[in-house]
Amino acid sequence: MKTKLLLLFCCYAILQNNIFCKNINFAEALKSATIKSSIKGNDMSTHYLEPIIISISNLGKDALEIAINTGDYFIPKETEKQNIIVTQTEIIALKAGESKSIKIKGMCTEPADASGDASTVYTYKAIDNEKMKALSAFIAKNNYQSAAAQQAMWCLVDNRDLNAIIAADSSEQNNLKRFMAALTGRTFTITTDDYQTNYYMPPKERVGGKFEYSFNKAQDIQIAMFNSNGILVRELFNQKKVPSGTHQFTFEYDSSVYTDDTYYFKLIADNDVMVNQKWEAKTMRDGFKKNIEDKY
Repeated sequence: MKTKLLLLFCCYAILQNNIFCKNINFAEALKSATIKSSIKGNDMSTHYLEPIIISISNLGKDALEIAINTGDYFIPKETEKQNIIVTQTEIIALKAGESKSIKIKGMCTEPADASGDASTVYTYKAIDNEKMKALSAFIAKNNYQSAAAQQAMWCLVDNRDLNAIIAADSSEQNNLKRFMAALTGRTFTITTDDYQTNYYMPPKERVGGKFEYSFNKAQDIQIAMFNSNGILVRELFNQKKVPSGTHQFTFEYDSSVYTDDTYYFKLIADNDVMVNQKWEAKTMRDGFKKNIEDKY
C-alpha cells in the first residue's frame, strides 16, 4: 500500500509540474515581467558562433520554459557594435526563482561594425526581414554554425558576391550557395584559381604560424583570422573531432591578398576561443619580401 501511495504521489507531483510549467517566448516573457534578464556579448566566442550570453531569472511562482527563437534579433546599445540574429532556437527551463546564464548561437548582420565583447549590452528587437529569418532557419536546420554561414549572412545583408561563401566542407559551401541563389535570385560561378573564393587555393605570399594546444577529449578545431575590429576575415583551418592529446596546428594566409597591418588569429575549440594571438602583419610581409630579395 505504501508503495502504491508513493507512486501515486510521484505521478501527482509530475502532473503538477507539467500543469504549472508555462511555455513562453522571450519577447512575451519580457512584456509580462515574469523574468529579469541581461544580454551581453561573449568574450569566449566569435561573432558567428555563440556571440551572446543571456542571464535570466524567473521572478514568478511557476516553472517556465522560455524560447529564444531562431530569427530573434539583438541590438547593442553601442551603435558601432554588430547586431546579432539568432541562428538556433534555445529553450531555457527555469524553476520558480531560478537563474541561468545561457550562450546563444547567432550571426552578425553588420559586417562594417566591430565585434561585441563582455562589456557590450544588447536589447531584444523583433524584425520583419523574412529573408534574414529564412537564412537563419536554414543555418539552424543544417547546423551550419560556421564561418561560411556568416559569410552567407553578409552576402544577404551586404549584397556581396555569393562566391565569398567558402568552407572547408565543400558540401556545406555548395548548399549555402545554392540556398542563397534561390533566396536572392542571384547567381554564382565556380572558380578554382582565386584565393578569396577557393578555400584550398595555396597562398602566393605565404605568411603564417602554428598553435600548440592540449585537450583531454575530442574537439572540433578551427583557426580563423580577424581584423583589428574583431571581424572575420578568413577561416584558415577546420577539422572535426580532433582526438585528445597535444597537437600542433599550422596555418597560413596570402599576405598579397590580405594587406592590413594587424590581424588576430584565434584557435577555436568547440565554439570557445582558446587562443587569441595578435600578429603584426606588416613585419611578417616585410620579412617575406626580404627573403624574396635575398634570393636574387
